[in-house]
Amino acid sequence: MGKRVLIIGPSGSGKTYISAELRKQEINAVDADLIPRLSGWFNKDGKKVKYPEKADKEFLDNHEFLWNKEFLKDYLESQDDVYFFGLSGNVFNVISLFDRVYFLKVNPEILARNLRHESRENTMGRTDYQLENALKYAEEIEQKAKELGVKIIEVMDKTPEQIFQEIK
Repeated sequence: MGKRVLIIGPSGSGKTYISAELRKQEINAVDADLIPRLSGWFNKDGKKVKYPEKADKEFLDNHEFLWNKEFLKDYLESQDDVYFFGLSGNVFNVISLFDRVYFLKVNPEILARNLRHESRENTMGRTDYQLENALKYAEEIEQKAKELGVKIIEVMDKTPEQIFQEIK
């Protein structure tokens, strides 16, 4: 069993971009959003629901994006060294599956710009409420990460290779 490293950060912090760049260098950098059956949106009753592209306050206040912990555990056991990039509403409930955890910190202005960038495939942040919600959530998860002793990585002006040097 190899090393398991979790890299979290808010929407727009560069998780997808960094993991894609590292994969080009044949590093096992996994984007959690690309793993079928790992995650989904759930209502308060635990029923899986489809995420509407223009999710509004009602949807975001009453639904949560979650990872399946047992699925993730099995997935990680099938990997050698893995650098796992992602975020979910229950991410802090799965950190025990990893050897190390890092948080990608980006200032709110850059996050807002990234969330609205036309090349972004993830729809989170497109509406004003989604953007406001994403920025608020970014603050909350950073605070929780600090409370849990997660190492914070300032990603401004760093290349994926420089970030990899900090997490390997």
